[in-house]
Amino acid sequence: MILIIEDNPNIRQELSVYLQANGYSCVCQERYSCTQKELSTDVQALLETFPAELILLDINLEACDGLSLCRDIRKVTNIPVIFVTGRTDDEDELSSILTGGDDFIRKPYSLPILLARINRLLNRQNTALSESIHASGAALNVLMGQITYQGQTMDLSKNEVKILYYLFLNKDHVVTKDSLIEYLWENKFYVDENILNVNLSRLRRRLKEVGLDGLIVTVPKKGLMVHACKQYP
Repeated sequence: MILIIEDNPNIRQELSVYLQANGYSCVCQERYSCTQKELSTDVQALLETFPAELILLDINLEACDGLSLCRDIRKVTNIPVIFVTGRTDDEDELSSILTGGDDFIRKPYSLPILLARINRLLNRQNTALSESIHASGAALNVLMGQITYQGQTMDLSKNEVKILYYLFLNKDHVVTKDSLIEYLWENKFYVDENILNVNLSRLRRRLKEVGLDGLIVTVPKKGLMVHACKQYP
């Protein structure tokens, strides 16, 4: 599904008809209010109502600045956003990228070119998803070095990716600290278990930021594990 946030009825109609003719389902949002205090919560509610795979977003909305809206979309989801706007300044294009937009196309635009850009972004998104490994409701993308949970995505360090990848591969099985050390560092004789514990503590703190507190479970006297299914609040 493609979510179109555009206050011009003619453009909404044109985009919706064209995209549906090319196999996409669409939903149109006429305007969006930016006056409420917790905008990111409102964006999350909007995307729960319309579970879009991509958003077409105008900058000049009647009740809201599209750039501000994009910033708040990025707080809750990483789905592609294409700005479709009448603004022509290079500065506007730069601002759209800095606020989290994936592409920028100026009005008047070529519908086939817009369609090609939509296809490119969705193909890239689907490729990234296929490169993910899942456990406990979280998706770990090894190539991109990111973990995603409930619409929030966090970048990971190389060691953090390796720790989670090993645990995800062995989900629902206990991994000993020795085997994890051996996987992480080629010569475990030069690595103290304290180094692993420091890495784990830092990773757990970071995971808590995206709601994954308790993802890595300590099994007393045995080791560590993650569950295939969500087992925590």
